[in-house]
Amino acid sequence: MSLRDLIKYLDKDKQRNVITSFEDDLDHEGISEHDLLPSYTKLQSYKDRVESYIRNHKDHLVIQKLKTNKPITESEITILEGILFDGETLGTKQDYINTYGDKPLGEFIRSIVGLEVTAAQEAFADFIQAGNLRADQMTFINCIISYLSSNGTIDKAMLFEAPFTNIHHQGLFGVFDDAAASKVIKLLDGVNQNAWVIKQAA
Repeated sequence: MSLRDLIKYLDKDKQRNVITSFEDDLDHEGISEHDLLPSYTKLQSYKDRVESYIRNHKDHLVIQKLKTNKPITESEITILEGILFDGETLGTKQDYINTYGDKPLGEFIRSIVGLEVTAAQEAFADFIQAGNLRADQMTFINCIISYLSSNGTIDKAMLFEAPFTNIHHQGLFGVFDDAAASKVIKLLDGVNQNAWVIKQAA
């Protein structure tokens, strides 16, 4: 039998209301309140903290340059390092190295925010306009643009793996001749290099 079924047998007329009153007689001097839980950011792992910060600040000038395929300078990456390696809220440079190894910071940020589709399309605009691409070739270029928009950069070895081998089992060289394939690789090199730092003259 459930509690709901038993409640109807209670004698409501004989029930007495019980009122209690407690007074805190503790001496408050020397007693302080403590936050039982640390702040949410401290509960997050380093990886979650830094990646969340980048996503939430993707309108930052330098992050925007990375997202739109604009080259960045040493001084600009130094600004980002000052923010991301603050040693307090987000973490330290050693935390970054322990988590991501020697991945360049610009490339790492690109991997989080991706590349704007329009920027990726612009990188291949002249190549597309220069020749009459077959349907499979256009599909391959669109696949590159889609990959860049999600991942920011492409390791050239990826052009011979899925999803590119879904278009042709030989990947890039199965879709384009050597000359055209070389142009595609050169264009990708340019996109990737804009995620790295331009060395400034002394």
